[in-house]
Amino acid sequence: MNLKAYVYIAKMRIQTMMAYRVDTWTFMIMQCLMMVAVGFFWRAVYGSTESSHGVTGDMMITYTVVSMLMNSLYYMGVEDNIADAVKTGSIATHMIKPINLFSMYFAEDMGNIVFNLIFSTIPMFVVALIIFGLPVPASGVHFLLFFVSFLLGYGINWLFSAVFAMLSFTAIDLGPVFSIKYHFVNMLSGAMIPLWFFPEWLRNAMYCLPFVYMYQEPLSIYIGKYTPAQCVSKLCIQTAWLIGLAVIFSVAQKRAAERVMVQGG
Repeated sequence: MNLKAYVYIAKMRIQTMMAYRVDTWTFMIMQCLMMVAVGFFWRAVYGSTESSHGVTGDMMITYTVVSMLMNSLYYMGVEDNIADAVKTGSIATHMIKPINLFSMYFAEDMGNIVFNLIFSTIPMFVVALIIFGLPVPASGVHFLLFFVSFLLGYGINWLFSAVFAMLSFTAIDLGPVFSIKYHFVNMLSGAMIPLWFFPEWLRNAMYCLPFVYMYQEPLSIYIGKYTPAQCVSKLCIQTAWLIGLAVIFSVAQKRAAERVMVQGG
């Protein structure tokens, strides 16, 4: 019964998004323009250079295209949902519903993925195919490992966003902070510029944080920067981060519930 409820919530989210297709198409057009611009940027940067940091120009184009496709799917509505519910006080009534509140938010984000896949990711893929050609993975094995890494990366991204949104229980308005967090994650996760172009001290610091495992590691697996054995090692690290963030999220969720019960919403 709970599974049916969550599937219904995802369907309702898709129907809601259908009413705001203009926003989706606008986002898709902007992403396409950025993808083309960044793709030609890397083509110009590499020029006649055969490779840099073990990555060729064609691999960087593939990295950019797949990164933009991932970004179109990495929509985290959980942040806005938690912030709005806390701000309006509806969080208290949501918590007494016969389904888990945060599972409901996750189901809504699953609906977002399905909608964005159809109306954003696929059109962007067609544009990339016409301009840059097919973004072929390094091998079939690398593609399968990338798919697993992508799922783990999404889970890390979602849990981090949910934990970050818990600050709504202690702050009045986090709207601007969410925007800063979005650009901060994009920069330090390697979504725009791979961290192997950054200074060594910064690279080492970033590998101690979860951001790089949202984008760069899955993308590095896709383009074949790692051997299959190294890919498995990266998947293990991603799994550890996923479990760690899940524990933090569970603790934050309990404290948030206690805070709502004490203050009455």
